[in-house]
Amino acid sequence: MRVPQHHVLASDAPPATGRAAKLLAWSQRPAGAIGVALALLAIGGALAPLPAMRNFDLALLDAKFALLSSYAPLPAADSIAIVGIDEPSLDALAQPQSLLLRPLADALTGIAAAKPRAIGLDIVLPDRSYDAFAPGSDNAMVAALLGARRDVPIVLGITTRDDGSVREILPAVRAAAGRSGLALLPVDPDGRVRRFDERLDVEEEAVPTLVGELARALDLDVAYGLIQYALGSGYDYVPLRQVLDWTRSGDDAALARAFGNRVVMLGAVLPYEDRFAQPVPLARWDEVRDVPGVLVHAQALRSLEAGAIVRPAGVAAQLLLMAAAAALWFIPTWHRRVLALVVFVNLAFVASLFALRQGIDLELGMSFRIALAAVLLKSALEAWQVRQERSRLRAQFGGYVSPAVLDAILDGRLDDDARRGHRMLAFLFVDIRGFVELTAHHLPEEVLDLLNRYFGAMTPVLHAHGGTIDNFRGDGVMAIFGAPNALDNPATAAARAARGMLARLPELNRELASAGHPPIGIGISMAFGEAIVGNVGSRERFNYTALGDGANVASRLQEVAKSTGYPIVATAALVAAAGETGGWMPLGRFGIRGHTDVEVCGWRSTA
Repeated sequence: MRVPQHHVLASDAPPATGRAAKLLAWSQRPAGAIGVALALLAIGGALAPLPAMRNFDLALLDAKFALLSSYAPLPAADSIAIVGIDEPSLDALAQPQSLLLRPLADALTGIAAAKPRAIGLDIVLPDRSYDAFAPGSDNAMVAALLGARRDVPIVLGITTRDDGSVREILPAVRAAAGRSGLALLPVDPDGRVRRFDERLDVEEEAVPTLVGELARALDLDVAYGLIQYALGSGYDYVPLRQVLDWTRSGDDAALARAFGNRVVMLGAVLPYEDRFAQPVPLARWDEVRDVPGVLVHAQALRSLEAGAIVRPAGVAAQLLLMAAAAALWFIPTWHRRVLALVVFVNLAFVASLFALRQGIDLELGMSFRIALAAVLLKSALEAWQVRQERSRLRAQFGGYVSPAVLDAILDGRLDDDARRGHRMLAFLFVDIRGFVELTAHHLPEEVLDLLNRYFGAMTPVLHAHGGTIDNFRGDGVMAIFGAPNALDNPATAAARAARGMLARLPELNRELASAGHPPIGIGISMAFGEAIVGNVGSRERFNYTALGDGANVASRLQEVAKSTGYPIVATAALVAAAGETGGWMPLGRFGIRGHTDVEVCGWRSTA
């Protein structure tokens, strides 16, 4: 049998017509582009209410505040002073907070004497008289408030109970202060306070708040929006006991230095009371983000005073950002889209960071979801298209080439095979003994049916052992082991495939007999050697094949197999490379036409 010609690969396939390809083509049209944009917008909007998405959006905002606060804080006047009720003060006073009216009255008197701009009390004041326990405390507090009010605006913070109901204040005390407001700020779904807004009830009607009333007392514009947490560098506090010491000792100079011409806010700075999670640490004495409520109110007031309340970006800016995110859909190839996604996320984050410093909240969450959806869905659709196309090509060409070759074609690996240089391959030839006589005594239709049954039985055996069928020619098959897919030991794989075909032969003959065909015998020859693989042919038509001395030797050994009667013959080099000894018999050196003598071994089943 001559060294056969090699199979021909189709160079062009019909255009893709799957559903994925149609969707992709539609998305490139103007109407399709609008549809894609609307679909991505709908996906982003549908995901927004999910808790995980809301928390992600808020975490992005916190990250921006944290970066600005650390690396580009906005300057702020040191115009707010904090008087803190801390543990050392409580220990020094040796009284529960409910009985602190007299000390608080003394402190208010001293603070008011320093001529502050306003005083805010973020403390839990009693809802009833405790004169029975601290005689004269009610009158002392009323007198201090009335005295201070003559020169300084005072706002009492009204607190709430755990069930949300308002905690009343002793009427005489509330009336003496004149101004009061809820000591509340909106809490976001993740439990953090980020906004100043007096629309606190379910009907979104504005109610007076501690910060809002202080701002009005100072003639500030009361705007609603995000508190600017990049404004200033946090707060220190003056302990309540220090204020009392200055007041009782008559140290007016110290009081003036601490509180003169400033807004004074008095509240608890205790470790486990009235704490709120914040985007940044506000307490200079502590790096945690769970800060006393009085500091949150102070930061909200500072933002109002500086005109730095953060407003949402305009609709046009948000739509422009979302349009840029949706445009990622139209970038070709998945790796470019991923790169564009990374660039978009970083540029959008920087732009949003810059806008936040200017007092504009350019929200990123919606745009990021649209961008991610564009990249993932387009890539998934392309992967689906590739899968459909691979399935179509497998169905169309799977019978023309071996699975390994088809996989290499679909993966685009064949073009690089020749560049990989020489490699050690095993070559296997097999044909039917007496095929010429068989064709002379049977109709062509019968011979064709027999061949198809024969190839149908032997081909799976070759593929199961990693063989690549180079071609069918007449009754013969040429197979390569080690290309295009690398094998641990091509010689071992070829030897096992040869024995597998012999083991399959008795069952095949039973099948042939049941179909009215005569039994057949086969001869297998193998060789092992260095070869190079690649595409051979023209641009219109080419073959994937292996070129090497081993192919010629394996083909010529078919004559040795016939003359010796062994069903399998192989070069001694292949047997040695396979590491096999059992069943193989050395047959000596044989002359091969056009080649030097070759040491040959034969194999016959001992079963």
